[in-house]
Amino acid sequence: MSRQVIGREAFLNGLADTPKEDVPVPELGDGCVVPVWGMTAGERTRFERGFTSKAGATIDARIQEYRERLVVACCRGDDGTPIFTVDDVAAIGGKRADVLERIVNAAQRLCGMSNADIAEAVGN
Repeated sequence: MSRQVIGREAFLNGLADTPKEDVPVPELGDGCVVPVWGMTAGERTRFERGFTSKAGATIDARIQEYRERLVVACCRGDDGTPIFTVDDVAAIGGKRADVLERIVNAAQRLCGMSNADIAEAVGN
């Protein structure tokens, strides 16, 4: 494999689109999907900051809602418009865990989140 060092322009102009994946939700009907988008670095930083207070202490309620908040952050229509709002966190938490986990797994993969990243974000 050859090695090619890229320059500033190639990096800044070549990584414009965040990845997107349709996650099947057959429980809602044949062909039903939820578009799940990855995050930009800035979006991920803001998302992770939402799990700490200004003093750096973890906020317990938000930790318990990690999956639900990730679904809110990453589920968007094809045009990029968010499907959910933070007001939907409790309702999302009341849905089937297996379906939610399918969406969460896709979001984590598209955002490049490892289990260690998640544990750090939520203070475990």
